Amino acid sequence: MLSEDVKIDYSGFEPSHDVRSRLYYVLNQLHLKSPSKSLMEVTVTLTNGIFEGVVKITSSAESFVAKATDKTVNEMAPKLFEKAIAQLDKWKSLRFDK
Repeated sequence: MLSEDVKIDYSGFEPSHDVRSRLYYVLNQLHLKSPSKSLMEVTVTLTNGIFEGVVKITSSAESFVAKATDKTVNEMAPKLFEKAIAQLDKWKSLRFDK
């Protein structure tokens, strides 16, 4: 994953090295499954003790948006990944099912 392909913004908290590493791992896996030459924007916000993650994947083929919330980033990140992967898998199945 190239840094220019992914933009990550944190709001309402300063993530630890561990949180950054775990989120980076999840996003790298997601980027590998995304359409070629896609761009990914990720926002992680802490509001009233709840973390909300939003991932936007933009490519020439399609655009995808997934959202997830939880009490910790480590619990929210896999939910975000699953929701985005579900969209990507559906798109791929429709694309290659013709």
